[in-house]
Amino acid sequence: MRCISAAAGLAMTASGLAAAEVVQPFQQGRAGSILGTPEQIETDRQTLRIYNSREVQAAIDALVATYEKDPVAQYPDARKTLRRAAEAMAMAQAHGVVAADPDRAAALWGTTGPHAWGDLVLPVQGVMIDNPDNIYRSIPIDGAASYVIEGRVIYPAPVQQTMVLHNEKSGANPNQKIKSQEAENGAVSLETIPVARDGSFTVTVDSSPVNGRTNHLQSDPTVHDAYILVRDTIPDWSRQNAVQLSVKRLAGPPVKPLRSDSELAAKAAAMTGSVARYFMTWAKQRFYSGAANTVTHKFDRASGWGAIACGWYRLEPDEALIVTLDRRSAAYLGFQLSDAWGQGQTSEYLANLGSLSGDQSRANMDGSYTYAISAGDPGVHNWLDTEGLRTGTYCIRWQAFPAGVKAAGAVRAMEVVKMAALDAKLVPETVRVSAEQRKAQIDQRRKDYARRLQY
Repeated sequence: MRCISAAAGLAMTASGLAAAEVVQPFQQGRAGSILGTPEQIETDRQTLRIYNSREVQAAIDALVATYEKDPVAQYPDARKTLRRAAEAMAMAQAHGVVAADPDRAAALWGTTGPHAWGDLVLPVQGVMIDNPDNIYRSIPIDGAASYVIEGRVIYPAPVQQTMVLHNEKSGANPNQKIKSQEAENGAVSLETIPVARDGSFTVTVDSSPVNGRTNHLQSDPTVHDAYILVRDTIPDWSRQNAVQLSVKRLAGPPVKPLRSDSELAAKAAAMTGSVARYFMTWAKQRFYSGAANTVTHKFDRASGWGAIACGWYRLEPDEALIVTLDRRSAAYLGFQLSDAWGQGQTSEYLANLGSLSGDQSRANMDGSYTYAISAGDPGVHNWLDTEGLRTGTYCIRWQAFPAGVKAAGAVRAMEVVKMAALDAKLVPETVRVSAEQRKAQIDQRRKDYARRLQY
């Protein structure tokens, strides 16, 4: 077992496995920023205690053993990130159980890369191909209670913010049926919520009918552990800001006592195993059952706010997967890589080119986007870096389409080519980069990502 201290970050060894070292991640937060609320920092502090508990560390070891027996572990390089993936899952579940208190509801940020609040350093927490262009916050809801969410847009705003109500968490029940996507039990969006001139708005949550209100979510009074997943989608890391959020519980059943660390640790340990099993089964059904280097799973979001297409790659060091996409005038386009276990928010992916939003990419003359996925640098701007892994997963996301537009057919082409033949497969206007330009691109990316926790 290996614990992480509050003054330790995660670094990578030459073997690709995570190791604890006294380092500061480039994502350093500022207390008092949009995300650096007192509730957030205290939640992160407690999350780290739960993660370091004997129960959760034992659950990590058990999950490692489960992953080692999984067929996915036999794919090239899958074992290199196996423990790191188990640790990320455990950290996500530790955060999840600490944040799941509907009697003291708050909008709490999680499912993200390593970050720090001063000397409080948090390792990566992830579930399955989570999007680094999204700031994910969760608001726990008792369906029998009523709440008001107060927000303020700090411009430039995200290109999209959605609040989606879920009545269950995938994997919370070990016998839960595997679904194509999580059920959405209502959603509101910043696009349609009435926003005042000063950027303020409110969203109400209770069991009363929506009745045409664009800023109301109707809860189920029989569900006492629901949650609202908030996504602030920020493709331009250099400018756009998360929305300020606060939550007030107005009325409801009697408030329960705070749960002890031992109760939370036991719950987090159980969730580490059950949620990981759920998503690995999901990945094998939706990804690994299809051919590598193709789109094996795609769907439109249930509430209509976007679409997604996913798959897995298997590439040799001298190969690249060339992917051409149609944006379809979506406000947001994003392409993210993850490892074989679906973890893509480690420092290596975030600090280097493990993802590209449409804003960070360069379009072809006809408006399409062509990407090269490979281990070696192909010398093109739209490179998605596998970090040397021969096997991994990916997702392409479109959000906020114009009315009536769908993503069907938006993946124009996917082809594996030898690196030596790459130039012949690319359109003439492909933006090439020198070694110096690549360094500048990555340096700017790191600077822009770190900015998000300062405002």
